[in-house]
Amino acid sequence: MCMKDTLITLILFLFGVGIGYAQERRSEICVDFRLNSMVIDPSFSDNAARMQELVEFLQTLRQDSTTRIVEVSFCGAASPEGSYQLNRKLARGRLEALEKFVRKEVYIPDSLITRDDSYIPWEYLKSQIEDSNLPGKDEVMAILEEEARLVDYQQPNTQIDNRIVKLKALDNGKIWKQIYNQFFGRMRNACAVIVAFKTDLPPVQESVAFSDTLVVEPIMEAPAIVPDTVTYVEVEMLEAEDWSRKLHLKTNVLGLGLVIANVAVEVDLAKHWSFTLPVYYSAWDYFKTTIKFRTFAIQPELRYWWSEANEGFFAGAHFGLAYYNFAMDGEYRYQDHYRRTPAIGGGMSVGYRLPISKNNRWWVEFILGAGVYPLHYDKFYNTPRTKDGALIESIKKVYWGIDQAAVSFSYSFDLKKRGGKR
Repeated sequence: MCMKDTLITLILFLFGVGIGYAQERRSEICVDFRLNSMVIDPSFSDNAARMQELVEFLQTLRQDSTTRIVEVSFCGAASPEGSYQLNRKLARGRLEALEKFVRKEVYIPDSLITRDDSYIPWEYLKSQIEDSNLPGKDEVMAILEEEARLVDYQQPNTQIDNRIVKLKALDNGKIWKQIYNQFFGRMRNACAVIVAFKTDLPPVQESVAFSDTLVVEPIMEAPAIVPDTVTYVEVEMLEAEDWSRKLHLKTNVLGLGLVIANVAVEVDLAKHWSFTLPVYYSAWDYFKTTIKFRTFAIQPELRYWWSEANEGFFAGAHFGLAYYNFAMDGEYRYQDHYRRTPAIGGGMSVGYRLPISKNNRWWVEFILGAGVYPLHYDKFYNTPRTKDGALIESIKKVYWGIDQAAVSFSYSFDLKKRGGKR
């Protein structure tokens, strides 16, 4: 056999050895999200098992020096019933939650990562409806095949896909309700595709003999790797998303409107639970001595949040203590007895908090509460330009009613260090 034939044979042999010892390792995983949530909840759906599977896969990659990651794709999705702006925010937040989880387990260079912003999986919805026994299926499919166009939604500066409006109108909303219940739950997710290659060194051979006849066995072509941009099968997914404890520094603008200085601090105690402490202070009159609302008050409150991220709706139980001296330009002024008997009591409240900045640092909060307070106060004549008018009587009574009203703006700080393991 000539030198040229020998060289060709050696090249083919080495190529075959390389193919035999380079092993592709590929993991695809998706995690489900609750309605309007961007927090990975291991107790929801089958998330716990899927997340554990991913953690184990990433741990083997981290411990194996012969394996390297060559590509990672992330995508996030939302069901289509909300506004365009809300759905895009949910999809992006879910993608980022999953990416954060993965990158905490293993180092991934930014150059290997791709992200899919196709935030509503319309093709998935079409395929599911096409294979279903949905009433009016043909009419639904015809609407879904129409060109998407944004139209005004319920609130200013928000839009919605015009196809959703048409779907909601079918059969007085009955078909929309069935679509919502049957398909939308599986559209609220985020997915990751991780592709890695493991290369083992071939065993050392003492000698390699080549026959005069070159026989090359056919090599099976490796299947093409197609990144799963949006894989919406029964979502399988990672371990629990890393919950971040926050501290909120805030002020009540309703109090500021009454020229009452106030500040509050709120800290997350755990998922669903937080504690807040507001302080109010005023020591001045309103333009004249017969109008005043002087006070020093605190109202610590323990809150329970419906969301694990401690945002959205909450209910609270609070304690209240307030020294007071007020007059409304009428005949009388009222002050806690001898300035040593503050109103002491407590009550319940409900509220809602939502972010107002893209980085989720600035928030606005609305709250209303009611309680009961035993009162012991003195009633004076409201005499102009004097410190104290004549005392009329001392009164004891119990107050029932509104004791809390706030529209607060806050800035949040993360108390848990963020960032992935390196």
